[in-house]
Amino acid sequence: MIDHFNLLAVKTANQTLQDAALLPDPKFLYQPLVVEGELTILFADTGIGKTALSVQIAMHIALCYVLLYVDLELTDKQFEKRYRDSNDNHYQFPENFYRATQEIMSEIPENTSYEHFFIQSLKDRIKEVDAKVVVLDNMTKVTASSTDTAKSTIPIMNALSAMKFEKGITFLILEHNKKVEEWKPISLNDLQGSKMKSNFADSVFTIGRSAFDKNLRYIKQLKVRSGELIYDEENVLLCELSTNEGYLGFNQLGSRHEKELLKQKETSGYEENIEQVLELKSKGYSNVQIGKQLQCSESAIRKWLKRAEQ
Repeated sequence: MIDHFNLLAVKTANQTLQDAALLPDPKFLYQPLVVEGELTILFADTGIGKTALSVQIAMHIALCYVLLYVDLELTDKQFEKRYRDSNDNHYQFPENFYRATQEIMSEIPENTSYEHFFIQSLKDRIKEVDAKVVVLDNMTKVTASSTDTAKSTIPIMNALSAMKFEKGITFLILEHNKKVEEWKPISLNDLQGSKMKSNFADSVFTIGRSAFDKNLRYIKQLKVRSGELIYDEENVLLCELSTNEGYLGFNQLGSRHEKELLKQKETSGYEENIEQVLELKSKGYSNVQIGKQLQCSESAIRKWLKRAEQ
């Protein structure tokens, strides 16, 4: 019996190149953070401005593409207050900018899960407005249970990925982060919940907060696939969060090394660090690399290792 169903498609590498050459190269919708046809995750701490930044990005994209902003965070009134000036004049959004909010329902249809009902509702609204780009604010509100487990994450991410491949939809998904020490650079491991989410993503970027100025933020790229890695640890994009043209947004100020914006780690004693030093040393890390990891000088690492040998 012939197997008509298979998850895998096979062709030669040369044929792959020939077929792909006929396709258009990906376009930046918001350079270098959002690429057309990709699934991008933006994660950050609560109250740091990820909704403000995502709306700002969405405004830019909606100048050329039909965009659906799925707002599961703000009420209509909260949204309105953010986009009016001191004279009660409203900011004028691009006509291609559509906003979807969650209806208040006492119960969902029978024999269906909340996640499945949400995805079907999303598909219906995408089709209704013919959206090419979707911003989902935020992932935590999509699941009836916690997004900390792969069990709850995989079905949602699978469904979004399928829409990306089948319909060519570009996704920007917002998510929270874990608590990060003020001295520690942000990494992919700080994405809240199952790391499975970052495996589904083509690109991931984050927003950090300056330890020295409450109005300063920085943008850092953590993963790219077909885009450009410009804003890494040594070159984060410094921004000021302020009211601009009648709305709260990010004004770019230049670039900085991430460490310049973080607090210095308080020097800890030998007993508190030697286990970690020895573990990293066993993995082949150099003294310089260990010092960088622990925010200590190379000479301090050398002294600790010498003491441990005694």
